[in-house]
Amino acid sequence: MTYHAIVVADVHGTITQWNDGAERLFGHSAPEAVGRKLDLLVPERLREAHWAGFGRAMAHPQIKDLAADLPVLCADGTERLYAGRLLVLCDGLGAALGAMGIYASEGSTGVRPLG
Repeated sequence: MTYHAIVVADVHGTITQWNDGAERLFGHSAPEAVGRKLDLLVPERLREAHWAGFGRAMAHPQIKDLAADLPVLCADGTERLYAGRLLVLCDGLGAALGAMGIYASEGSTGVRPLG
């Protein structure tokens, strides 16, 4: 059975929402994750690129759909690939409010943009 991890962060990259699927997939409980930076999930070798892209997305939000198999740092210290979709969240005027990642426990997008 496929389940979905949903992680929401504010414009500063602080996690504001973490569902049960995120607990199951990534190994951190909601109290452990909410209030922490997205570095909790981003492998160290990718953090510089992640924050550069996150900053651009928050400064100049666009509606676009990024779906790829994304590497995630899990609570046990392992890095795993999950089919994920990243979205910039905007208000009615187009200003960025944050971002949301949705990850599936099974399957692949067939796209691996990150090393």
